[in-house]
Amino acid sequence: MQKKSKFFLGLLGVITCFVLIGSFCLPSLAQTQTWRSLSNVVWGKDLPAFSYPFSKTPLVDYDGGVTKQVGTYNFPVSKGMAGVYMTLKPGAIRELHWHANAAEWAYVIEGRTRVTLTNPDGQVQIADVDQGGLWYFPRGWGHSIEGIGPGTAKFLLVFNDGTFSEGATFSITDWLSHTPISWVQQNFGWSQDEVEKLPKKQVYISRYNPEVKPLDKTQSRNPKVSRIVLPYTHNLLAEKPRTSQAGNTLKLASAKEFPASFNMAGALLRLEPGAMRQLHWHPNADEWQYVLNGSMDLAVFASEGKASMSRLQKGDVGYVPKGYGHALRNSSDQPLDVLIVFNDGDYQSIDLNDWIMSNPNTVLDDVFQLSPQLLDKLPTESEILIPRS
Repeated sequence: MQKKSKFFLGLLGVITCFVLIGSFCLPSLAQTQTWRSLSNVVWGKDLPAFSYPFSKTPLVDYDGGVTKQVGTYNFPVSKGMAGVYMTLKPGAIRELHWHANAAEWAYVIEGRTRVTLTNPDGQVQIADVDQGGLWYFPRGWGHSIEGIGPGTAKFLLVFNDGTFSEGATFSITDWLSHTPISWVQQNFGWSQDEVEKLPKKQVYISRYNPEVKPLDKTQSRNPKVSRIVLPYTHNLLAEKPRTSQAGNTLKLASAKEFPASFNMAGALLRLEPGAMRQLHWHPNADEWQYVLNGSMDLAVFASEGKASMSRLQKGDVGYVPKGYGHALRNSSDQPLDVLIVFNDGDYQSIDLNDWIMSNPNTVLDDVFQLSPQLLDKLPTESEILIPRS
């Protein structure tokens, strides 16, 4: 009886997963007609899902905040990156911890945070990161995150390993509570009674002491500890757009703009209704997408006559593997804001119109087999963001 119960529970899980992911990616009849291709491809056939309904993922509650995560365990195609959505109330802290298998790249959606970062030389950086700001924490460096108010801080953490799970984080209280008491005594120079007052399990997120001091009043326990010179925080929202056309903008924070983030880059894309990020691919990086506002359509070309179309809503996640052709389009009547993250600090993109206009007409004539009049209409200029036609 117990085996049957487990079987049916497992079957239910598979069905639920199919409903969440499969129906999310398979287009409706109306969408199929809107998205009709020259080849009449069956969208998504023999392909994994390139979008995930992260907006529908349940939140996990803690004392002072919530979390949820997405990675290969629920979004199999996202092999190169995983994501965590987290909130912290004023005074709540994500305790001191480190990640052994991935760097952490973060974007503050709303509110204000304070972060601490300690490197292998014992140097520290303490900084406030507000809405639109980033931080980058190298793999293995100790850090913490605190909500400093007013209001709840909401932010996204992106890790450059798709298998990353918050459950595999190395937290200081988890470590100490799983170390022999006598060893902790020796490490701190404490008595056994004093060690017994430490938490008996991982704190993770807590509002034990919600008081938040001004940044200029916050310093290391040992004021002689030296500071990390290179900034590990950055204001992406304040970046001058890399490109801007008719209200459509792309702001970028690669290793050029944010040198500390040497192996990850990020962008803020804004598209007005009907606009699109033109067809392109990234030769050096996977692309992880999070819809901040609005909704978008994602087209992915996977070679071998295979392609996929997805519609993402606010809070959903998209993913495009390195080298796959793709484009994003705002098919709604509201502005679209998308956070885009790459698992390489060097931003590289090959855009379709750039590729076409860089080739001679003799090549294009043989490839497209067009009349001279139509061949003459192929692009001679290229805009990254294309307004509604």
